[in-house]
Amino acid sequence: MRHMWALGLLVAGTPAFGETAVDVDVAEFLGCALYDTGDVYCFGQIPGDTFSLPLVAQRIADLPPAQSVAVGRFGACAVDVQSQLWCWGLDYQRSMRAEQVIFTSTPFVVEGLPKVRAVDLGYGHVCAISRDADAWCWGENACGEIGCGHTDPVGEPTKVPYSEGVRAISTGVANTCAVFADGELVCWGSDNPTMPAMPFIYETTEPLHLRPEYFGQISQVSNGRNFACGIQRGGQVTCWGSNIMGQLGTRVPREDLDYMGIGEVDGIENATDLDADYFNACAVDAGNVICWGAPLFEVPGAGRALSQPPARVPGMAGVTRVSLAPAFGCAVADGTVLCWGQKEHEGAPIIKDMTPTNPVPVPGLP
Repeated sequence: MRHMWALGLLVAGTPAFGETAVDVDVAEFLGCALYDTGDVYCFGQIPGDTFSLPLVAQRIADLPPAQSVAVGRFGACAVDVQSQLWCWGLDYQRSMRAEQVIFTSTPFVVEGLPKVRAVDLGYGHVCAISRDADAWCWGENACGEIGCGHTDPVGEPTKVPYSEGVRAISTGVANTCAVFADGELVCWGSDNPTMPAMPFIYETTEPLHLRPEYFGQISQVSNGRNFACGIQRGGQVTCWGSNIMGQLGTRVPREDLDYMGIGEVDGIENATDLDADYFNACAVDAGNVICWGAPLFEVPGAGRALSQPPARVPGMAGVTRVSLAPAFGCAVADGTVLCWGQKEHEGAPIIKDMTPTNPVPVPGLP
């Protein structure tokens, strides 16, 4: 999961202003797309809510023009052009105050935050970057994913200590990683407290600076489940952690897929975007989507294997953004949102007519 986005110019060959997608983010059952008008459209559903969206995407009403959008398991958030953060779905603040789960379909302004420029949602927590380049987090905190030095739930936005100068942030299942302007990587929380004590595995309730000799200078980071990936300043992608489904993207023998380590993903030279999910990851390289790990698409002539080395998703070009969920992925290709994978996840429908062989448009999107 990752998100850092700024308004950009249209390029030749893309749809006209008002029809051009500039970002997309997806979670287990939900997806949202941002358009150059600032409109946000969403599709799918939120587990446990009472206002599930239809299979046809809908524009989110009562939301000012947005400059970025992010989706998590239980809801979504958007940063408006005035740098206020709006969220809908699970209301962490009201839920923790009332000691009961509260969902809302109407976007609300998150209280207690300064002006922000980016947001990301994890499995049960939210983190934002302020305009002053500080990290703020709130929500579930059983593994220290808020970064505030303890493991109690945090109902109000809380400034993460030692986070001054953050330029990118990624929330995982129960951990968080951030990147500083100089390319240094810090992480806190832990997806799996039983992970071995290795130099690139973190179990901490406060930000831990990861050793630069292993990671180099990172420009973007994305957390999966028990693994993470980052884009190097030179455009290569490095992944670290569990490799049970080949999600490190390295050509290791099949019997070593449970190896836990760090390595550079094969065949990616100039990545411009990146997203990791439970057991897989994808990057944008030269306008193509390259994915590895647990496959969401079928390689022509090979079908779908248990794990897959880096391979290009067919049927797309001119890609600028990519996002993954456990059962499907979506990308912005030439200003249009296209998705591929399974049309159902855990029995719940996601996108009608979606297949693992060819990316398709989402019904209802401009």
